[in-house]
Amino acid sequence: MRLITALTEPASVKPILEHLSLPTEPPALAPARTLPLDDVDQTPAFDLTDPEPAPDESMDGRGTAKQDTRAEYEFNQTVS
Repeated sequence: MRLITALTEPASVKPILEHLSLPTEPPALAPARTLPLDDVDQTPAFDLTDPEPAPDESMDGRGTAKQDTRAEYEFNQTVS
């Protein structure tokens, strides 16, 4: 299926939907639901009184080991 155009004018959309025997009015909105609070576990996954652990300096922010960024040889960048 390929989209050719999008009709947004109600005056042109309604006759097309009627011809196709489709509903011309949007469905009624249902009221919003909330989660049942008795089914939700609200205990924290960690102890809020524990101090935050120090970051691991050998890892980068994505959890992979940091690479050594020092050059293997000296590179002269003087301008002459």
